[in-house]
Amino acid sequence: MIQVTPEPYNREEIDEMFGKKLNISDQIDVYTKQEDDALLLLKADKSELIDAYSKTEDDALLALKLNISDQIDAYNKTEADALLDDKLNIIDQIDAYNKSEDDALLLLKADKTELIDAYSKTEADALLDDKLNITDQIDAYNKTEADAILDDKLNIIDQIDAYNKSEADALLDDKLNIIDQIDAQSKLEDDALLLLKAHKSALADYVNLGTAQTITGQKQFNIITVANVSKQGKNDASILLTGGGDMLVSSLVNQTELQEVRDIASGKSKAYVFDTQSDLNDWMAIQ
Repeated sequence: MIQVTPEPYNREEIDEMFGKKLNISDQIDVYTKQEDDALLLLKADKSELIDAYSKTEDDALLALKLNISDQIDAYNKTEADALLDDKLNIIDQIDAYNKSEDDALLLLKADKTELIDAYSKTEADALLDDKLNITDQIDAYNKTEADAILDDKLNIIDQIDAYNKSEADALLDDKLNIIDQIDAQSKLEDDALLLLKAHKSALADYVNLGTAQTITGQKQFNIITVANVSKQGKNDASILLTGGGDMLVSSLVNQTELQEVRDIASGKSKAYVFDTQSDLNDWMAIQ
């Protein structure tokens, strides 16, 4: 059973009660700071105390004076402690439980696990063990069963009409080689034929039609066909002979005959033209 206690005082009520207590300044007959300062100002300065007592005389006079404890109506420490012990304790001023009472009341309270509808860890584990396993909830094979079924399945190479690598290589070896399909020579054959060909440097002594040739010495030709003949060191006054050498034109016709030809030619009109060389020769013959 929980004991019902009166409602405790709040902070304002407690302050009001303490305010009614006797203030320490009312218990002794003392001056305030302002009063002390005013009295000190009225005292004689140290320099005016020429007629003064020595330390020994002061001590003797002070010993005869009334003790401070006799001048004020006050309690000593022992009396104060005794009075304070008789005062009302703070725990008696408010309606409160001490730590032991609190612990006892807390033990009587409902446990946290009783406040909610919950299972303990052991109970939860037991209930989970009774639940249906996930492998029982779905229609599925485990890894071993799945592997066994996959091993029994048709292999992918059985599903398509195909050759394996060894069979494909064997068939390719039996196929016609590409060098058999075209009329061509292998690299080795090409190299052998090229070795039999004349080297470029061996053709340097042959005459071609694009460059000028110089022949030094004697060389026999069967038939020579030329467009024109260049006579080095000779002019039109000489004639090249087929058998070799040359001769002057003047040796064939004397100067008189040449002059006659010139005169005949000069007597013709500049517009006169012979059709052929033979007509010119015939005309010259009858002149």
